[in-house]
Amino acid sequence: MSAKACAKILIVDDHEDNLDLLRMMLSSHGYSITTASDGSEALELVRLVAPDLILLDVMMPGMSGYDVVQALRADVSRGYIPIMLITAKQDISDKVQGLNIGADDFLPKPVQSAELIAKVRALLRLKQVQDELVQERNKNEMLYLIGQQLNSTLDVDQIISETLNLMVNMIGATHGSVIIKDVKAKTWRTIVAPVPTFVPPVPDASVQVIANGLAGLALRTGKPQLVEDTLGDRRWLPLHENLVRTRTAFAIPLIRDRIELGVLTLSHSEPYRFSPEQLPIVLTVATQVITALHNANLYTQLKEAEAAREYFVHMLTHDLRGPLAGVLGCLHVLSTSMKGESDQQFIDMARRACGAQEELISDILDVYRAESGLLELTHEELKPLKLRDRVLDQLAGAAAERNIALTIDVPTELKIVADVEKLTRVVINLVNNAIKFTRKGSVHVTAAYSADHTQAQFSVRDTGAGIVPEDVAHIFDRFFRSRQTSSRHGSGLGLDFCREVVQAHGGKIWAESQLNIGTTIHFTIPLEGKHHEQMAVTGR
Repeated sequence: MSAKACAKILIVDDHEDNLDLLRMMLSSHGYSITTASDGSEALELVRLVAPDLILLDVMMPGMSGYDVVQALRADVSRGYIPIMLITAKQDISDKVQGLNIGADDFLPKPVQSAELIAKVRALLRLKQVQDELVQERNKNEMLYLIGQQLNSTLDVDQIISETLNLMVNMIGATHGSVIIKDVKAKTWRTIVAPVPTFVPPVPDASVQVIANGLAGLALRTGKPQLVEDTLGDRRWLPLHENLVRTRTAFAIPLIRDRIELGVLTLSHSEPYRFSPEQLPIVLTVATQVITALHNANLYTQLKEAEAAREYFVHMLTHDLRGPLAGVLGCLHVLSTSMKGESDQQFIDMARRACGAQEELISDILDVYRAESGLLELTHEELKPLKLRDRVLDQLAGAAAERNIALTIDVPTELKIVADVEKLTRVVINLVNNAIKFTRKGSVHVTAAYSADHTQAQFSVRDTGAGIVPEDVAHIFDRFFRSRQTSSRHGSGLGLDFCREVVQAHGGKIWAESQLNIGTTIHFTIPLEGKHHEQMAVTGR
């Protein structure tokens, strides 16, 4: 720090002659001098003046120089101020004591002008380096906070507002703003921080700035713009100068892959407050803002795509169910006029095929609803006998055709609050799978309370071919089919649907299997539903 920088030096000595001498030596080199005659006055002036260097006499009445050093160094909230002790003591132990408590240098009495100036310059250089290091650390901390903020949410208004507040503090601006382009609507809007107390609305202000102002010039050229004084600079468009006066301004284009996302503007109410040296750090933050805006746009597009997919799946399942209703109606008419048992068999086969198709459509719809976080559960008390009867009514015939013994052992005292309809479909899916992959033997369904009586565990055990070990962990994956299966049973959605429903209830599902012995699939359901009304599941 040179004399031209008007460094502030505090001289502390209880002798007026010493103060006058030191003031004369230093003033001639352009330093700004403040004096104190005792330790207490020195501490108060440090608080008021914030000197860049302190010259401190050691031997003073009341507080000694050592006491003052200890008091200053004990205050960790104060920035670094170099301290040079001035003393007639020449004993090495006195110097060691001063250095140990926080002094930076010693100057012997009588003071020599050349030595004084050399040591003052050295300590001021040290002060400058320390201040620059602190500024660099603060800048890095601020950049880190901005990066954390930009990655904390996809709410554009929130991240931009909080980032602008951090940037305003970081570079000492008065206000900051980001003009954002809504690519879909082809409109512009502005986010300002800190928000002014009251600014009357200017019609199409953002559009005017983009068309004729500094922000528009930054976008058109693709280059940062710096206006050091807006008075007389035609690049600046004064829309709110009567309330939010701007004399210095930065405008940084926010462009990614040739797509205009917006413009970052920082302003100050006084001229010449920004400089080209600040541009690198502003560009660093601008790059992070560009990434945040890009990610937010991608998220918006993803949500729109999810909504379109949900609409498509809903329409698809609706259109698939329409013809099925017509087929079932025709079968009902045929059944009333059938002539023999063979006719009834064909009608029953067609009905079962329609029923299987209806279940597939329901599985498709529910799986995609669960993935989108829209699967709804309607909770009611499960009636074990009704569950057993529904499974047997639907699958006993299929089991008998394959000479497979189907048994269901669900205790009548079992009490569960769950979505009964979806839970029943889970059991039917699992039993249906077990029958399909069992050539002989049995399929057995059991249910029982867990040891801690907080959940019920259902198990569906078959005596089929089993599953190869490397496939067991994947059987609940969507569209997965075991490599050992030669035929193409089902769509690969049934077990995925089972997993979605079980997890939506807060339970777990898993499989155990041995080749040529059979497979058992277990799942758990908490005894009490999370809500007894409808619950929207937030997804996996």
